[in-house]
Amino acid sequence: MQAKVAAPSTSAASSLPYMPGLDLARGLAILMVLLDHGLATNLEPYLAHASAGVRVLEFFLRFGHMGVHLFFILSGFLITTILLHTRTKPDYFRTFYARRALRILPAYLLILGVLVATHFITTRYLIVCLLFLCNMPSLLGVTPQYSPLWSLSVEEQFYLLWPIAVRKLSTRNLAILCASLILFTPVLRFALLYCPAFMQDVRFKTWAVADFFAAGALLAIGARLPHLRPILHQITSPLLLSATILFLLQQIAPQPASGTLINLNHATFLEPWLLGLSGFVLLALLHPSAASSILFRPLIFLAKISYGLYLCHVFLFHLIDRFWHLNTSSSVGILPQIFLRFLCEAVFSIAIAALSRYTVEEFFLRLKPKHRRTSYLHNAVEKIT
Repeated sequence: MQAKVAAPSTSAASSLPYMPGLDLARGLAILMVLLDHGLATNLEPYLAHASAGVRVLEFFLRFGHMGVHLFFILSGFLITTILLHTRTKPDYFRTFYARRALRILPAYLLILGVLVATHFITTRYLIVCLLFLCNMPSLLGVTPQYSPLWSLSVEEQFYLLWPIAVRKLSTRNLAILCASLILFTPVLRFALLYCPAFMQDVRFKTWAVADFFAAGALLAIGARLPHLRPILHQITSPLLLSATILFLLQQIAPQPASGTLINLNHATFLEPWLLGLSGFVLLALLHPSAASSILFRPLIFLAKISYGLYLCHVFLFHLIDRFWHLNTSSSVGILPQIFLRFLCEAVFSIAIAALSRYTVEEFFLRLKPKHRRTSYLHNAVEKIT
C-alpha cells in the first residue's frame, strides 16, 4: 500500500511533505530480519558442502540482523519529527504516551499471552517483558527467552526518555546532543569492554546503540529546517560511499592480535552500518518515487504489518521447525528444503501479522487521541508509526 501524499502545510515547521520512501525503508528492515532468522541461521551449518553462490548469499544474509538498527534510525527520525511538532502543546506528554501505548501494547500483550500459554517463556521472563527490560534480563536474574523482544525494550526506553529531551532543549541544543551521542557512543562501547563482565554487553543495551536513534533524530532536525535540506542532499552519497569503504575494510582487514585492537574492532563494528543506514534513510526520504513502483509494493505492505510481524515471526518459525524436520538423506538436497521451509514460514507469519494488524491493532489505533491542531506532516508521519 502506498501512503497518499497531500499538499504540505505552508508553515515553516511543517513544510516538508511526508516521504513514502520511509515505508520502503521499514519494509526492507523487517525483510532483513526475516531473512536473518529464517535463512542465514539455517544455512550456516551446511555451508561446507554448499556452492559458492550459496556461501555468498549466506554472507550477506548474516547481516540481516542490522534491520533492527534500521528500525532504530527510523524511530529516531519519526518520533523526533512528531515530538518537535507537538512540544509546545499542553497535552504533549499525555498524548504522546497514550498514542504509543495504544500502538505498542495490544499486539505486545497478545504475543506475550501466546508465549506464556505455550510455555515458550516463563512467568519470571514475563515480568521482565512487562517491565520492558528484555535487553537486560540479567538484572532480574533471568536469561533471554524470546529474541525479538530485546529491541522492543530498547525502543520503549527511548520513548520514555526522548520526549523529555525534546521538550526541554532548544532545537540547536537537541542537535548538539544528537551529534554528541553519535560521536561518543562508540567510545562508550569501547570503555564498557574494560568494565566487569556483566557490563560488557555492547549489543543490546540502549546506551550502546543510542547513536542510531540520535542519527535518526538529527536527520529529523535537518529535514525540519529549510536551510539545512540542501545539506541533506549533499551528504547522502558521501554517507553511502564511506559506509561501503569502511565495510569492505572491515572484511579484508586481518584479525587483530592485541586485546586493545580486538576491543576497538568490536566497539566500532557498527560504524559502517550507522553511516550506510543513515544514508539509506536519507535516500528514501529525499527520493520517495521508488515507493510508487509496483516492484516495491510488497515492501510497502510489509511496512504496514511490520510491528506484528516482528513480534510473531520467531515463534511461528519455531513452531513450524518443530514439525518440519529437514531430511539430510533426501535426494532433493538440504538447501531446497531450507528455502522451501523458509518460504512457508514467511507466508504463514505474514498472514498472521496481517490478521493482527487489521483486527486487534486497527481497533486500538482508532482509539488514539487526536491533537487539537494537527499539521499535514504530523498526520503523514503517524501513518507509518
